[in-house]
Amino acid sequence: MRQVFPNNSPLLAWPAALAQPAVIQHQHVWTWRDVHAAALTLAERLAPQSTVCNLCDSRLGFLVTWIAALRRGCLQVLPPSGGHADLVAILKAGRRPVVVADEASVVSAWQEHAECIVNTPDCDSAHSDESLSWAPAWDEPLVRLYTSGSTGAPEPQVKTLGQLTRGAELLQARLDQDVPGGMASLSTIVCSVPPQHMFGLETSVMLPLVSGLSVQERRPLLPADVHAAFEEVEGSAAWIATPLHLRALAQAGQQLPACRFVVASTMPLAPALAAQVEGLTAATVLEIYGSTETGAMALRRSASETRWRPLGGVRLEPHDEGAWAWGEHFTSPQSLADQVEMASDGTFRLLGRHGDLVKIAGRRASIAGLNLLLQDLPGLSDGVLYLPQQSGDTERLVLFHVDEALDRAAAEAWLRERVDAVFVPRTFIRVDRLPRTAAGKLPRPALDRIYADWKAKRARQ
Repeated sequence: MRQVFPNNSPLLAWPAALAQPAVIQHQHVWTWRDVHAAALTLAERLAPQSTVCNLCDSRLGFLVTWIAALRRGCLQVLPPSGGHADLVAILKAGRRPVVVADEASVVSAWQEHAECIVNTPDCDSAHSDESLSWAPAWDEPLVRLYTSGSTGAPEPQVKTLGQLTRGAELLQARLDQDVPGGMASLSTIVCSVPPQHMFGLETSVMLPLVSGLSVQERRPLLPADVHAAFEEVEGSAAWIATPLHLRALAQAGQQLPACRFVVASTMPLAPALAAQVEGLTAATVLEIYGSTETGAMALRRSASETRWRPLGGVRLEPHDEGAWAWGEHFTSPQSLADQVEMASDGTFRLLGRHGDLVKIAGRRASIAGLNLLLQDLPGLSDGVLYLPQQSGDTERLVLFHVDEALDRAAAEAWLRERVDAVFVPRTFIRVDRLPRTAAGKLPRPALDRIYADWKAKRARQ
């Protein structure tokens, strides 16, 4: 895949881009020259064709490792979670595995399974601008991500740099259309999503590499932290977040200074929540529809749009089990589990998915739709509906939640006004925390374990 970039794109270490800000730390600004120089230094420590597991939590560490592994021609693995068993299996299957992380305490756990490198980038480098230029292997399968496991075991998805780059270009083109002033109106990106997730990778790694934007080092999670991150912004910024982050912001009534627009993904975003966040931020809230297999495929302004508008070069076509997707930035066609309703102008509406439908007492409903409704349940800060795998037609839904003061009677009454009575959960199980990944996903096996532990505890009583 041949790529053509403007002179201000830092991906190829163009001289015109090297002096521009890349990563904004609290008391230091890393330029793209600093990042590429640190990546070249790290690349010299990596064996060619090794398998690099990028566990860096900081934006700077991840970006330096990301570029270093690509420069060295290594297979770069982005694990679905920090779970020990998952990562051990990945390392055992890899050729000459290497773990790169920010902290010695992190890499020490993997020393018996891989070579371990603590990545502490140094911006004092003797590398010349000429030595930083490089010719990427656009079409080599050098990146492996994993699906979230929300419907089963995480599945590996192999990508090329060319595919990821083209996806970022298409996303940038759509944002330029949908946001007044476009990407050129931004000075930086504030991202609350980890870069190991496809959504975070596209928006906080590939988008800056293609557009020349900087990204903030911090990954703010709580509303006060997000507000503090935006207070440090010179100019204006975009916020990359999940609906969980948006909900926390709305519940806190927190405003964001200098926010140009918000991009959300990883789970459905309720229109009312999107509208509330737009009111607090005075910024457009956009929602991405995509997957690990494809990357971003479509956007919509959730507060006012029900239909999705595909990115350039993306086309969907319904079939009996879901939909086929074609795109310039992923291997086509891809079979999607989502049922879609197409319009003549190419926009589409999501109707749910076969595997998402639950049947109880002869009635059917989308569990994703029911969980979307939970976002508005009074008194619920975090919860999810769950149907045990061994369920029969008479089984009922379970609500996992984290709220000690949740009024069950009030919650049931609220739900009965909005859903068929058979979909009101019969069992409420409070947990200290839901086993969400850093991207907000809830892997199905983790929910199965919670339910199994609860049943075992009840059997002992």
